[in-house]
Amino acid sequence: MTHRWPKTLAIIAFLGTAILPNVSGIARAQSTPPTAIQMPTAISDQQYLTGSFALDRYLAGFEMPLASRGEFILSPSKGLIWQNLEPFPDTTIMTDQGIARKRDDGTYETIASGAQFHQFIALISAVLAGNWEPLSKQFTVTDKQTASDQADADVNAPEWQITLEPKNTNGLSEQIRQITVMGAKFVTHVTLHKPSGDRDEITLTDQERHNLPMPDDLAKRFSGPHP
Repeated sequence: MTHRWPKTLAIIAFLGTAILPNVSGIARAQSTPPTAIQMPTAISDQQYLTGSFALDRYLAGFEMPLASRGEFILSPSKGLIWQNLEPFPDTTIMTDQGIARKRDDGTYETIASGAQFHQFIALISAVLAGNWEPLSKQFTVTDKQTASDQADADVNAPEWQITLEPKNTNGLSEQIRQITVMGAKFVTHVTLHKPSGDRDEITLTDQERHNLPMPDDLAKRFSGPHP
């Protein structure tokens, strides 16, 4: 079977795979985050976030984007489940023990492993929760308040926008040109611009914050190949 898991790793894609070896350094960043905009309340270790995603990948030579749709579950204490529903079923489970893909037959394929993924999940949580401090060591973070009349005209219009640009000293600029994050109560849209001109557009909808414990059926999905 052809490996399809890269299409499900949209979160990894918009952060850039080059971040992975530097996660420990990013998580220790102490730079002051932007304060001009009221950001979403961070998701605590006693909460989890559910929602839907739409990923449109624009590649050179393709007239139309490569599109996928699905659902996600994010728990700072447990990890991230990225469940692709269209155009094919595919589930990626990211925990502090690594990254695994659930095959169509119910078995699992381990993609990557290592204790450092606990910090990687913390990094993902920071982006989805609008917490820019963990990113400010590797990125220059710029905030922008959107026009109030736009927000009044459309309740779904973003209220804020954050631009992340890799700092020249970390090598990320070779793989990422710019990341734009927009949202209101939650992060609702992420755009990853690549130096090649390709870009990924990720839209997050139907997001809800829940308190732990998770229902058993959701909690079991985080076990993956690691009982």
